[in-house]
Amino acid sequence: MSYDQSDADWDEFYDRMSEELYPDHRDQAITEFTEERLKSYYLKNLSVMRPAVDAIQEGRKLQANDHHSAALVFFVSAIEILLKATLLKPIVSGLIHNEALSEIIVKDTLGQTGFSRYEALLAKIFYELSGVDLPTVSREDSSLSILKECTAIQKKRNKIIHQGESCTAEEAESSRCVAVAVYELIVRRVLSSVHLTVGEHGSIESA
Repeated sequence: MSYDQSDADWDEFYDRMSEELYPDHRDQAITEFTEERLKSYYLKNLSVMRPAVDAIQEGRKLQANDHHSAALVFFVSAIEILLKATLLKPIVSGLIHNEALSEIIVKDTLGQTGFSRYEALLAKIFYELSGVDLPTVSREDSSLSILKECTAIQKKRNKIIHQGESCTAEEAESSRCVAVAVYELIVRRVLSSVHLTVGEHGSIESA
């Protein structure tokens, strides 16, 4: 999706809202949230990652039956759920203390497909928790960062859905590997940083 004036208007609104909520200590507020509230959110929402696990499993079934394009669609859905519902939603919800306002902002900010506009916030939180620069995180057998791979296969997913394109078995398998890497190298590190782990069927548990 292209970045248009509507996106710019929303970004300006979120920046202004953030400045009003935390005029002098926005970075401090983010840090305090990650340290004090993130674990609490996950323990209240133990199944937040389950839809992503289900999407990966469904993608594997489709792969096994040679439905490669459909499999890629489910793997990209899993990636978006992992990044948006499992990481960004807890962060956005926690930074806005008014519950009603929080629900509105979460719906508007995360309701669109894609995640590129949230990369800066995601990278900030990831660094605070893991001490690692997110843009440098990549799979061992790839020269691209995970986020760049996510963006590439997301574009392929959009062409499959909106233009009727198909994909190869190799492309579907690559998208599966990226989805698994998002969990292993990004989500699991965040959970581990707040002393949480993942149990059976994707349920979040205390480590």
